[in-house]
Amino acid sequence: MAVIVKPDQEEAGQLARDTQGIVVATCSSERKGIVGLGGAICDTTTIQPQDETTIATYTTTLGPRHRVNVYFAELVAVATALQNISALPLQNRTITVLSSNLSLLQVINCPRQQSGQSYIQQIYASRYKLQQTGNQVVAIWAPANQQITLKEKAKAMARQAVQRPTEPKDQTPSAKATVLCLTKQKHQQKPIEKVGEFTRKFDTALLGKHTRLLYNGFKRTEADILAQLRIGMSRLNRYLYQINATDTDLCACGQAKETVEHFLFRCTRWDQYREPMLRHTTTKKGSLLYFLGGKAASDPLTWKPTLAAVRATVQYAIATGRLAFDTT
Repeated sequence: MAVIVKPDQEEAGQLARDTQGIVVATCSSERKGIVGLGGAICDTTTIQPQDETTIATYTTTLGPRHRVNVYFAELVAVATALQNISALPLQNRTITVLSSNLSLLQVINCPRQQSGQSYIQQIYASRYKLQQTGNQVVAIWAPANQQITLKEKAKAMARQAVQRPTEPKDQTPSAKATVLCLTKQKHQQKPIEKVGEFTRKFDTALLGKHTRLLYNGFKRTEADILAQLRIGMSRLNRYLYQINATDTDLCACGQAKETVEHFLFRCTRWDQYREPMLRHTTTKKGSLLYFLGGKAASDPLTWKPTLAAVRATVQYAIATGRLAFDTT
């Protein structure tokens, strides 16, 4: 389909006004979360667009904004108009579509994987049918700020669709990009309370370059142990109890819940393995930030994790055998 987009708005508007033949103007509208479309069609070889009593019009309420957008609505408007025109016994005529939606024209000119593939296919199917009888189909950019009688009529019909909305007769497919975008925004607006909560308590630099520095320095098994300790999703009873994988969250020592902190610093069962780890500091014993490579809010921008302490922590965990996966 030939698509004409004049860079100069005045020139583009004049081209749209001077168009002859069967002219289709489309428009979309949104009001109070409802999206609708409108269209106007006239044959300039028999009438003039100023004669509004002889202009064919159509209007449709598509549905809520969370399913469709104005681009999608105008795509449906073009597809609907061309499908109806292709059913007429036309020969050797020029059918021109006027649209102020540049995105729509770009899609028609070079369709890829945009939303509304079924309607894009419908547009091209209608164009092919019209071409079989010698007709030519052209799409022209009609800037919204240009006064074009037929476009004004289409705009009025689109407004009518959302001012007095009715339930659509057919279920209009949702615009995939719109649904995904709004769903993503909806989830982003909700505070993330559980995912990563444990790690965020002792590492304010997430997600930072230091995480790659941490994990790249370990073999796979060692990195797995470090990941368990940093995210709190481990084979320790506190987490296993949370996922209903064990009957109690108490440590086998019987003194407290088996949390990461208890396992690393307080459980008396592992005192013999803990000494090499604690040698790395005299002031930060019991600090998850220090031993798991976390950044405190007060740390400077030039902060880097103490890799030797993190490595000692991993070696301690491996020595206890508490976090190892069964290999049998």
